Order: sequence, then C-alpha cells, then structure tokens
Amino acid sequence: MNRTHTSKRSGNRSGNRSGSRSGFTLIEIMLVIMILGIIAVVSMNNLDIAGRSDQARRTATESLIGQMSTAVNSYYLDVGRMPANLQALTSDPGVRGWKGPYLMQLRQDPWGDDFTFTTSGNRFEIISQAGGTEGGPISSNDL
Repeated sequence: MNRTHTSKRSGNRSGNRSGSRSGFTLIEIMLVIMILGIIAVVSMNNLDIAGRSDQARRTATESLIGQMSTAVNSYYLDVGRMPANLQALTSDPGVRGWKGPYLMQLRQDPWGDDFTFTTSGNRFEIISQAGGTEGGPISSNDL
C-alpha cells in the first residue's frame, strides 16, 4: 500500500470561507436603528418630561415648606411667639426659650427663589412663587 500525501497550497483561500461572514449588512443595521427609533419615540411620548419636571419641583417645594412649617411650630412652642423671619430658625435671635437651630440652613425653592414668610399673631404663611409655573404659588396654608 503506497500512500502518497500531497499538499495543495493555492493562493486563493476564498473557497475555505463557505458560509462564514463577518460584520453586519446594511439592512440589519437599518433594522436595528429603526427599532431603536420606535422605542425612543414611544418612550418620549409617555414621559412628558417638562410636565413631570415641574411636578417634581412642586412636590419638593411642598416638602420644604412642610419642614419649615414644623420648624416654625417648634420655635413657637419654645419661645411663645412666632419668629420675626425664617433666619430666626437657623441662628439664635437672642430671645428667651430659643432651643434651636430648628433648621440647619435656609434653602431656596427648587426654582432658585427665596421663600416668603409672613406672620400675624399665632398664624404664619410660607410661600413659594413656584417659578411662575402653571399651578401657581405654593403656600403652607394649602398643604
């Protein structure tokens, strides 16, 4: 039995790549881009980004007003009268009975504006203009 082994080497290797391919076709890439575009459009319509942003700011403002209202009430219970301004909640105004600070710092509303504080007798009101948004000002009396 005489076996001869011959090796054929040719410069054309394309015959060895039957069925294999690398990369994506233009159709595949366009299909993926189309699907991503549809998902983006549907997501944007459902988000209502501007409306949710204002609503989130309004909710945060209501929370801040609630915290300040609690601090004002604590001041009133300790001192026996309303503070002259919101700064009296963060630093000793020199009145007897002050056990603060009732707030660590005064903050602005989420639109970057200062809160308005008014008092009459044993009643008070804290107001945010809410950046002029559609819902109007936010008041401690409305919470």
